[in-house]
Amino acid sequence: MSYVEDAEAAVKALKKNNRGDSFILTTSKIRGLLSLVSQVYNDARFAEKVLSDDIVSRIQYLRVRMVYEAGRDDGRDKPVNDFLDKTKLLKKLEEVGADREKFMEFHRYFEALVAYFKFHGGRD
Repeated sequence: MSYVEDAEAAVKALKKNNRGDSFILTTSKIRGLLSLVSQVYNDARFAEKVLSDDIVSRIQYLRVRMVYEAGRDDGRDKPVNDFLDKTKLLKKLEEVGADREKFMEFHRYFEALVAYFKFHGGRD
Protein backbone atom coordinates (compact mmCIF):
# COMPACT_ATOMS: atom_id res chain seq x y z
CA MET A 1 0.00 0.00 0.00
CA SER A 2 1.25 3.52 -0.74
CA TYR A 3 1.51 6.25 1.87
CA VAL A 4 -1.58 7.88 0.33
CA GLU A 5 -3.66 4.73 0.75
CA ASP A 6 -2.25 4.23 4.25
CA ALA A 7 -3.26 7.77 5.19
CA GLU A 8 -6.79 7.42 3.89
CA ALA A 9 -7.25 4.05 5.63
CA ALA A 10 -5.97 5.50 8.93
CA VAL A 11 -8.35 8.46 8.73
CA LYS A 12 -11.29 6.18 7.95
CA ALA A 13 -10.36 4.03 10.96
CA LEU A 14 -10.27 7.17 13.11
CA LYS A 15 -13.71 8.20 11.92
CA LYS A 16 -15.17 4.82 12.92
CA ASN A 17 -14.01 5.44 16.50
CA ASN A 18 -15.73 8.80 16.77
CA ARG A 19 -19.27 9.68 17.74
CA GLY A 20 -21.62 10.77 15.01
CA ASP A 21 -20.41 12.15 11.73
CA SER A 22 -17.57 14.28 13.05
CA PHE A 23 -14.15 13.70 14.54
CA ILE A 24 -13.31 14.44 18.16
CA LEU A 25 -9.82 15.52 17.12
CA THR A 26 -9.54 18.93 15.47
CA THR A 27 -7.75 19.76 12.24
CA SER A 28 -5.86 22.52 14.05
CA LYS A 29 -4.41 19.98 16.52
CA ILE A 30 -3.13 17.84 13.64
CA ARG A 31 -1.83 20.92 11.82
CA GLY A 32 0.10 21.86 14.97
CA LEU A 33 1.88 18.52 14.87
CA LEU A 34 2.46 18.85 11.12
CA SER A 35 4.01 22.26 11.73
CA LEU A 36 6.64 20.66 13.96
CA VAL A 37 7.39 18.05 11.30
CA SER A 38 7.57 20.71 8.58
CA GLN A 39 10.19 22.67 10.50
CA VAL A 40 12.49 19.65 10.38
CA TYR A 41 11.50 18.96 6.76
CA ASN A 42 12.70 22.42 5.71
CA ASP A 43 16.24 21.49 6.75
CA ALA A 44 16.12 17.81 5.81
CA ARG A 45 15.05 18.39 2.22
CA PHE A 46 18.47 19.89 1.39
CA ALA A 47 20.44 17.39 3.47
CA GLU A 48 22.61 14.55 2.28
CA LYS A 49 21.17 11.05 1.84
CA VAL A 50 22.20 10.30 5.43
CA LEU A 51 20.83 12.94 7.78
CA SER A 52 23.12 14.82 10.16
CA ASP A 53 23.13 14.08 13.86
CA ASP A 54 21.38 17.42 14.46
CA ILE A 55 18.48 16.55 12.16
CA VAL A 56 18.24 13.01 13.58
CA SER A 57 18.07 14.52 17.06
CA ARG A 58 15.28 16.84 15.96
CA ILE A 59 13.39 13.88 14.48
CA GLN A 60 13.69 12.06 17.80
CA TYR A 61 12.39 15.17 19.53
CA LEU A 62 9.31 15.04 17.26
CA ARG A 63 8.45 11.70 18.83
CA VAL A 64 8.74 13.24 22.29
CA ARG A 65 6.45 16.14 21.31
CA MET A 66 3.86 13.78 19.85
CA VAL A 67 3.85 11.70 23.01
CA TYR A 68 3.58 14.89 25.07
CA GLU A 69 0.57 16.07 23.06
CA ALA A 70 -1.06 12.66 23.53
CA GLY A 71 -0.38 12.88 27.27
CA ARG A 72 -2.09 16.27 27.41
CA ASP A 73 -5.36 14.68 26.29
CA ASP A 74 -7.85 14.86 29.05
CA GLY A 75 -11.19 13.23 29.36
CA ARG A 76 -12.40 9.88 28.17
CA ASP A 77 -11.81 10.07 24.42
CA LYS A 78 -8.05 10.80 24.11
CA PRO A 79 -8.18 12.00 20.46
CA VAL A 80 -4.43 12.60 19.98
CA ASN A 81 -3.63 9.22 21.48
CA ASP A 82 -6.14 7.59 19.13
CA PHE A 83 -4.68 9.53 16.19
CA LEU A 84 -1.14 8.36 16.96
CA ASP A 85 -2.35 4.80 17.40
CA LYS A 86 -4.38 4.57 14.17
CA THR A 87 -1.80 6.37 12.02
CA LYS A 88 1.22 4.55 13.50
CA LEU A 89 3.08 7.86 13.39
CA LEU A 90 5.42 7.06 16.26
CA LYS A 91 6.47 3.76 14.69
CA LYS A 92 6.91 5.34 11.26
CA LEU A 93 8.97 8.17 12.75
CA GLU A 94 11.17 5.69 14.61
CA GLU A 95 11.79 3.82 11.34
CA VAL A 96 13.18 6.98 9.71
CA GLY A 97 16.48 6.76 11.57
CA ALA A 98 18.99 8.85 9.60
CA ASP A 99 17.52 8.08 6.16
CA ARG A 100 16.59 11.29 4.36
CA GLU A 101 14.23 9.60 1.89
CA LYS A 102 12.31 7.86 4.69
CA PHE A 103 11.83 11.21 6.40
CA MET A 104 10.63 12.77 3.12
CA GLU A 105 8.05 9.99 2.79
CA PHE A 106 7.05 10.42 6.45
CA HIS A 107 6.41 14.11 5.79
CA ARG A 108 4.32 13.33 2.69
CA TYR A 109 2.36 10.74 4.70
CA PHE A 110 1.64 13.31 7.41
CA GLU A 111 0.48 15.86 4.81
CA ALA A 112 -1.79 13.18 3.32
CA LEU A 113 -3.24 12.51 6.78
CA VAL A 114 -4.16 16.17 7.18
CA ALA A 115 -5.69 16.28 3.69
CA TYR A 116 -7.80 13.14 4.18
CA PHE A 117 -8.78 14.21 7.68
CA LYS A 118 -10.16 17.47 6.33
CA PHE A 119 -11.72 15.73 3.30
CA HIS A 120 -13.55 13.23 5.52
CA GLY A 121 -15.08 15.91 7.72
CA GLY A 122 -12.36 16.97 10.15
CA ARG A 123 -13.35 20.03 12.10
CA ASP A 124 -11.26 23.13 12.74
